[in-house]
Amino acid sequence: MKKKEIRPRQASRRQLQSQQFAAYRITQSPVIVHLSNGARLHGLVLAADEFVLLLGRGPDDIQPTVVYKRAICLVTPADAPEVIGVAPETVAAPDFVPLFIPRTRKRR
Repeated sequence: MKKKEIRPRQASRRQLQSQQFAAYRITQSPVIVHLSNGARLHGLVLAADEFVLLLGRGPDDIQPTVVYKRAICLVTPADAPEVIGVAPETVAAPDFVPLFIPRTRKRR
């Protein structure tokens, strides 16, 4: 009889996401919300539940923006440094690359 290996439970993605939004809400740090259509929204996280996120311009904003979580691709702190990626030097590819195509037998 084999014994089952008991692993400690890891936090689910929803729990991690709710913890992250709670941290943004408590610290009142500005965030940038990148949406799936390419738009960016700047503001403070006022509240979050299972499906939506309330994003306001200030802590006492009377007209916050409601954003569905399904439309969110990425949430980053607004004061995070922008990383400028530099492409490594690439070797110039030749204009023509010969391909080996084996000849097939002719059918009769």
